[in-house]
Amino acid sequence: MPVKKMLANKNNQIDFQVFIKMDAEKEPMETVSQSIVEEASSDEPPKMDTEDKKEESDLYSYTKLDDFTSEIYKIELCNLPKFVGFKQLRKFLNGTMDLKTRKVKAIGSPLAFAFITFENEDDRKNALEKLNGYKWKGKVLLAKLAAPAADPMARKRREGHSEDCPQQAGKSGHIRRGLHIPTIKNAVTPFWNVPYEEQLKRKQDDIHKFLMKLSKGIEKVNGGLKHILSQERKKNFHQCCPLNDIRESPVTSGYRNKCEFTCGRHLHTKEKTVGFRLNSYKEGSMSVAEPDDCINIGEPMLRAVKSFQSYIRQSNFDVYNPENHQGHWRQLTVRTSNNSDILLIVVLHPQSLSQEELEKEKSNLKKYFEEGAGSSVGITSVYVQLFSKKSFHEEEMPFIHLMGKKFLEESLLGLKFKISPESFFQINIPAAEILYTMVTNLVGLTPNATVLDVCCGTGTISLCLAQAGGKVIGIEMCPEAVENARQNAKENNVSNVEFVCGKAEDVIIPILNKLDSSEEVVAVVDPPRAGLHQKVLKAIRATPQITQLIYVSCSYTIAYNNFVDLCRSTSNNYKGEAFYPVRADVVDMFPHTPHKEVVLLFKRSNLITIDDKDKTRANSEEEDKHRANSVEEDKTRANLDEETKVEVKCDGDKTVTVTEAEASSL
Repeated sequence: MPVKKMLANKNNQIDFQVFIKMDAEKEPMETVSQSIVEEASSDEPPKMDTEDKKEESDLYSYTKLDDFTSEIYKIELCNLPKFVGFKQLRKFLNGTMDLKTRKVKAIGSPLAFAFITFENEDDRKNALEKLNGYKWKGKVLLAKLAAPAADPMARKRREGHSEDCPQQAGKSGHIRRGLHIPTIKNAVTPFWNVPYEEQLKRKQDDIHKFLMKLSKGIEKVNGGLKHILSQERKKNFHQCCPLNDIRESPVTSGYRNKCEFTCGRHLHTKEKTVGFRLNSYKEGSMSVAEPDDCINIGEPMLRAVKSFQSYIRQSNFDVYNPENHQGHWRQLTVRTSNNSDILLIVVLHPQSLSQEELEKEKSNLKKYFEEGAGSSVGITSVYVQLFSKKSFHEEEMPFIHLMGKKFLEESLLGLKFKISPESFFQINIPAAEILYTMVTNLVGLTPNATVLDVCCGTGTISLCLAQAGGKVIGIEMCPEAVENARQNAKENNVSNVEFVCGKAEDVIIPILNKLDSSEEVVAVVDPPRAGLHQKVLKAIRATPQITQLIYVSCSYTIAYNNFVDLCRSTSNNYKGEAFYPVRADVVDMFPHTPHKEVVLLFKRSNLITIDDKDKTRANSEEEDKHRANSVEEDKTRANLDEETKVEVKCDGDKTVTVTEAEASSL
């Protein structure tokens, strides 16, 4: 029976609540909210008592705050064409229709409808006028106003749930203390109770399945590669290429050297706490648990977290509340190194504090770590970042140096690196050494070879490759990272490396035009988690001098489209001969989690013959013969590392950390 009819026939108050519960289980919250608005605007709206009105208002109170939210400028787009994907929808909205969208949330597979938000009312009105009634791929679109999404925390309270995780209550109905520990372990290190050999097997199986999927994906976009695919599937258990055994991490505990901790309230004591969220805000959680039992976090980092927690507990400033956007202490980032450095980044929301008050708090923080109770931790550098936005994705704010050194110093493969607060660096140094050695071997540098390290960051891979000979050119669009890379090259006396600042798609061709036409060119890419930008990928494809490509990825499932696009048939959109994956390697960079680092070697498909493939397999088997020795060496080094950590347990040898975004996705 339709909901409206039910509302007309029964008690309004009771049936309105049933309506909310029923639809909330079936539809996304935006749909429920839209339905509520439609019912509320009908001729005979359901009656609500004062308490119901207050609860209803609480669900959307965030839209009345001073902070901007695009939820108040939202529309719903229905009757979408069949088989239209999310990328097509975004291109249609921002390209064809020339709309200024803020967020696009598509629902269903295939897409049934979508919610779209805008910066202001004018942009929303323009979108409604353009989209409503527009015929797209044989379908007449329906665009209408949409209500904001309900606040997750307010919704949870309305449903009668406490954030104290009632599902974990004992028979008496009381929460049993300590239950949050496995919750944190499961969120941060889901494999914490899985034997390490089994972890490796699971990860190897994941990549095997992924390469089978990639095989099918390549076949769909390039029929000309069917012969190679057929041969490879027969040889490699239906995979598109050979997969070598996963390389285990030399260390499996306390390995992370960077972690971002949330400042919030403890689940049970309600004290100010620095640690990890028990769940995401979207799931209706703001409580934070201490990271003491997370196996991938080492003692130096834990001591730093505890010390900062003690500081904010005695502070007059409160922790930041993401529901009402009140409070000051938002986040603590801790970075450590094998050289016993500990760098802190304290993220503070200034709210309405005066400049004088901010300066006083920075002075107090500096004094605490220099000569107060925090001095015993051995902090070598402290930065403060003032951040007033609601989301860390909105814009970068400058880092204010408060005390100590301005850089973190780290050693890797005999090289020394200075790492600035915002710079990317691998979080597991022993495993990173295995990874970069593997990449160097795959490149196979010769005196006539040139390597393009695309998205080179501070030059970590570039410098490691340069040690092996040949010429290396790092490309990076961030000026600060390029400056750090040049400084790192200078301090390590590496002269056969050059760093170019600019967008890869703009500088690749000019760089190659300066090279001798006889030079071999290999590209290495280690992009951010989101993968390689399409413009960069197309530039690499369209550059015939690049005959090989090594793609390093910690989020191979997200990079799937990159891999497929590299192998697409030649077209006006994808110029140049297609690539094809000829080898896959895996390094366990993240023990006790499902994540791993994947390395794929691509070659131009027109340069691949079955003989070449057999040679690749033979070389892979030859490397396996040497691998037994290297594994033993890694184990020996791991044992030595563990012994060292026991002996100098407080000197920062153990690294550590984990981000909240990695615990939920990445």
